[in-house]
Amino acid sequence: MRLFLIGLFYGLWMMSPGSPALAKDGWLRGATAKATSTQVEKLFGPENLVSMTGLKEVPAGSGSFQMTTNGYAEGGNCWHSNYLAGGPDERPLVEFDLGQACRISRLHIWNHNGSPHRGFRQVILLTSRDGIAWSTVRQRLTLAIAPGRDDYTGESYPLEAPVIARHLRMLCVSTHRGGGQPDLAGLGKVWFFGEPIGQKAALANSKTKTPSETPFRAVMDVPFDAGWIDVTQPPYLAKGDGKTDDSAALQLAINDWQGTGATVFLPKGTYLITTPLSYQPGKGNGDNNLFGAGRGVTTIRLKDGTCTDPKQPRAVIDLAFNGRPDGSGVHADWFNNNVADLTIDTGANNPGAIGLRYYSNNVGSARRLEILSRDGQGQIGLDLGYADQNGPCLAKEIEITGFATGVLTGATVNSQTLEQIRIRGATAVGFENRGQCLSLRKLDVESSGPGFVSQFGVVALIDSTFRATGAAENLVAVRSRETLFARNLVTKGYAQAIDNQQEGGTADVTGPKVDEFVSQPVISRFAGKGRSLNLPIRETPASPVVPLSQWANVLHYREVTDPDDSAAFVRAAATGAGTLYWPWGVNLTLGEPVKLPTSVVRIVGFFAGLRASGKDRIGFVIAEESDQPLVIEQVSGHVAIQHAGRRPIVARDTMGVEGLITGPADVYLDNVVGEWEFGTGRTWCRQFNTEREGVHAVNHGGALWILGLKTERGGTLVETRAGGKTEIIGGLSYTTTMGQLAPMFTARDAALSVTLGEVCYSGDPFQTLVVQTIDTKGETIRRGDAPLRPEFLQGSAIPLYTGQP
Repeated sequence: MRLFLIGLFYGLWMMSPGSPALAKDGWLRGATAKATSTQVEKLFGPENLVSMTGLKEVPAGSGSFQMTTNGYAEGGNCWHSNYLAGGPDERPLVEFDLGQACRISRLHIWNHNGSPHRGFRQVILLTSRDGIAWSTVRQRLTLAIAPGRDDYTGESYPLEAPVIARHLRMLCVSTHRGGGQPDLAGLGKVWFFGEPIGQKAALANSKTKTPSETPFRAVMDVPFDAGWIDVTQPPYLAKGDGKTDDSAALQLAINDWQGTGATVFLPKGTYLITTPLSYQPGKGNGDNNLFGAGRGVTTIRLKDGTCTDPKQPRAVIDLAFNGRPDGSGVHADWFNNNVADLTIDTGANNPGAIGLRYYSNNVGSARRLEILSRDGQGQIGLDLGYADQNGPCLAKEIEITGFATGVLTGATVNSQTLEQIRIRGATAVGFENRGQCLSLRKLDVESSGPGFVSQFGVVALIDSTFRATGAAENLVAVRSRETLFARNLVTKGYAQAIDNQQEGGTADVTGPKVDEFVSQPVISRFAGKGRSLNLPIRETPASPVVPLSQWANVLHYREVTDPDDSAAFVRAAATGAGTLYWPWGVNLTLGEPVKLPTSVVRIVGFFAGLRASGKDRIGFVIAEESDQPLVIEQVSGHVAIQHAGRRPIVARDTMGVEGLITGPADVYLDNVVGEWEFGTGRTWCRQFNTEREGVHAVNHGGALWILGLKTERGGTLVETRAGGKTEIIGGLSYTTTMGQLAPMFTARDAALSVTLGEVCYSGDPFQTLVVQTIDTKGETIRRGDAPLRPEFLQGSAIPLYTGQP
């Protein structure tokens, strides 16, 4: 009798004048549902999502249904997830089967009304015609929070383009929990609207690609479901025609996505702006990404005559910082900000214009940029010194033309690494440092003022060229007032190569070439010749170009019954795909290590999360040999790679990706924060940040080269063993705790050379800088054996320590 009444009720509702059934789309009845977890089966099971329990039509015959706040009513009327081994299932997957292929135009959803904070907030939709092969809907849904009242009628969510599917999945990217500890996730009801179309029509439509599936045309094509935000699409509709003022559109996109980790993407075009673009100080903790389609392909151009006052400079793009807008209260929690593949044009008659103000902590990069002042009147090209505590971060492959100062750095922490920086047309100074610890390689500077000036700071500068123009022929190429290590410099047209203004320092260098220079006496032990190790240097390999047809979205290979995402990775890799990826905003978990075949050459997370929950946080095991490097990039979380073989590894722009390397593999780390142990092969690091307490990194007998080492806390920063060679070219020990815990560096029957600065504001700096033993002979370098930095910094400066068997 109850089933008869429910069926009659359905029929009357579908025929009611105000019901959705009378619209162009009808309610698709008869769906079933299942979920990754359920706290109490039957009571809060997923079948409730497609039932009528807990709903009341008010007024009768209106087609408007109100949902109760009492989840127990009628034997249970809502669904929520359960607790798993790793904690509450706050990112569950819910799968629906409509029973037949349908064209779906909208969803009507009642969120979790009994516990609104558990309700889904951001949702990724996936569709399938057979329940096996899945694809992602480009449009993400943002669900409203339920009101927690008994008059809740739910919300309708139209799809931008209808989808054809029998099976649909809703992946919870986030809930409405505002803070605190992770919690369960839940929903009230999910109804689908559209029309059945039959299997034959579904197969015919499956061969048609919709406009929403068009990839992002970046430097390398990116799948449409990566989660990027295209500024030329609604609601932003930037034109990029070089004529329309796109200021409001671009700023709105920045405002909407600041702090989320999403990548705001500017396709090919010239985006004219009349108001500089800026991120909001203190909004979030960083996680901002701004990408174009390439230098000279995507241009942001400031309108001529916009920033005319050099006393009130403004940046075309300002990445802000974590602090108050007036610049006070700055703290180093502005993580993982990335800008890439753009031309930034400050226009003409803008003497108050700065190209880019860039800031990031722990990890972050500005890459493949052109910064241009078209009339040569720009004030600063790349400004890294506008706020305190900037870094560690990486600036790489940047061309700067037409500014008084090409690059400006400043403050005392947290170190910055720059490589392959080309500066042209500098009129005041090519590169000025006002306090940072810098690691610099391949500066190519052309200036009518000095090439490089360090007012203060510990600087390592190698493989660079400085050319004088105009009056610069009477000036010096490089001037340093604190600590400088320089190697392989070429100066052209300058009166002097190096002016060392360090009190009690070594003699100046006339030039024009500089083989190796240290501003204070070298600390040399054993058979060393007072020189750095000068290990061979290799460039970081580029990401492999893989056709989009050979990319596999890991989400498409997860089953609802999977306890985590390990099996999905295995299934995706088994397809032979060259690139494994998952979209921004989705945090994956690996419960078991995934063995990666040689067919997988790239793993990219688009700045989403990945966490391994097993022993030693091992997430990936490289089990097969190949000369083709495995590249892992744009991943945040806590996951380690275990590797005993020789296949090369590249980690780029990663936060929390770590390595346990025990074999002879070549390893390349490019803007990485994490814990690594290096094997017997060769390793090249650019901007390597490790912040654990205890031994931070271990070299087990290989050749380890680091351009820019940043550390925090006490404990040995790098331990070198078993005939290994470690060369550290610049960086910072930010000694925040336990400076007396252990020596800063140790080497046992191994070679070591180090240039590094230390800052300690806690009164507990390192007391022992180096302990090195070869055979039975030992040497110890203590605090005071190396120069001490200014008293307020409390740390030591190692201009160059070298100890070689």
